[in-house]
Amino acid sequence: MNFQINDPEWASMLQRDIDDYMMLLQDSIDEDTDVETLSGQPYCGCSDCYWREFLAFTAPKIMQGQQDNKIELI
Repeated sequence: MNFQINDPEWASMLQRDIDDYMMLLQDSIDEDTDVETLSGQPYCGCSDCYWREFLAFTAPKIMQGQQDNKIELI
């Protein structure tokens, strides 16, 4: 399966938003502060935590983007 992005601005915004979220999580480690994650699980910065939060952030946005025809399977 492949996909097609129908709204490049939407895709750029998604990319900026995921970068902001992941930086917030990393900063919480660097600053030793607690941040509520989207998954509800603690974030330590390991690859498991990174990908869990990446998916928790992007999956619903991509599903909504498909419903809104911003992205589609081809």
